[in-house]
Amino acid sequence: MSDFANPKLHARQRFEQARRQASRAQMAARLTGEDINLLPFEAIRTNLQQQNPYYRGVVDVPLDAIVGSVGRYKTFTRKFLPLTNSVQDRWVAVDALATQTGWPPIELYQVGNIYFVKDGNHRVSVARQLKLESLEAHVMAYPVDFEIDPTDDLDHIFIQLGEQNFMAKTGLGGRYPDHNIHFTSPGRYSELLAQIHDLRQILARIDGEEMAWETAVDAWYEMVYLPTVQIIQDSTLLADFPGRTEADLFVWLSQHRERLEECYGLHHENLADLAQFLADEYREAGLPRLTRQVRRLLGANSLPPLEEVANLEESLPKAEDDVDTN
Repeated sequence: MSDFANPKLHARQRFEQARRQASRAQMAARLTGEDINLLPFEAIRTNLQQQNPYYRGVVDVPLDAIVGSVGRYKTFTRKFLPLTNSVQDRWVAVDALATQTGWPPIELYQVGNIYFVKDGNHRVSVARQLKLESLEAHVMAYPVDFEIDPTDDLDHIFIQLGEQNFMAKTGLGGRYPDHNIHFTSPGRYSELLAQIHDLRQILARIDGEEMAWETAVDAWYEMVYLPTVQIIQDSTLLADFPGRTEADLFVWLSQHRERLEECYGLHHENLADLAQFLADEYREAGLPRLTRQVRRLLGANSLPPLEEVANLEESLPKAEDDVDTN
């Protein structure tokens, strides 16, 4: 019997096949740690610098570029395989329409070069099972100044958005093109902005007048960030932390400065002095002894020791807990 003569029967078979593929994908993800979930649109939209999209019209959109959803991001995998049997009736009905009347255009939001489904999740899922390459869609676009890899996980996208927003707010990239401020965890740029605000207020009290924002940014970079990072770069503090950056360690030191100074019974006038002290301790005592001392003085449930900078997740907020990535 042909697909046309019995569309719902064959649609149900395709759904069952898609569910089996989803189960295999979930099992593989548990073994590899790969993130196979759809990207949640609202979490990303709140971190966009431009909040007003523009209408692009009806566009033919590649299915591989559709990797997120407004409301169904827990219902399908990144490849729009159904994760639950609860969508079967709707899925089968949409599949059957493909061979009968066809589909109207779906509705998508575009962020850079990736797309999020506003309306049409089931159509995208069915289309992938039918081996289609693209779908017509009404597209509302949010412009961003960088490319997003459709396979990127949510944390990496948050980092990119945070960097874009930070550079837009500070203009630092234009004045210091070699700044090299890059993070491996999301949410860190908000810490830098807070430091700049604090320094601006301190300098305003000293000078007796408000300081221009751009001047405060430059003062923070030259007086706070750069001296500390140069010490980190010149030392061996990052030698055992492959994949991490000096900016990661700068923020870690900033966030735990008071407890580190309490640990060693010292007070440093600036963060660079603390970094120099730790660099000297690291060089003379070696990492194992230094981290054992931190553990002993602070306790296992307190400040994570420096060796755990290689696994910053324990001392830095997770993406879902720290959505503000500016």
